[in-house]
Amino acid sequence: MTFDDPNLQGQILEMFAHQIEEFRRGLRETMGTETLCALLHRFKGSARGVGAFALGEALEQAEQEAANGTVPLLMTVESCLAEVSADLSELQSS
Repeated sequence: MTFDDPNLQGQILEMFAHQIEEFRRGLRETMGTETLCALLHRFKGSARGVGAFALGEALEQAEQEAANGTVPLLMTVESCLAEVSADLSELQSS
């Protein structure tokens, strides 16, 4: 909750932009199902917390696939990440 404080909103979105980069780095470095599930779960909460619900749903699907022993297809996650990143860039420039 930001109480309509634009400075606080900006700070939260900036933190989320950093989390996107950490998530992408984590995907490149992740070894093993348990680590991948934890990474997807953690980022899913962050995405939903800032209102990126489509990304949150894609992450939930990938998390379920990983938990079931299937290597998750991350195309939907990547597509949502690209869209959210573009939206963040637009917000940060305005």
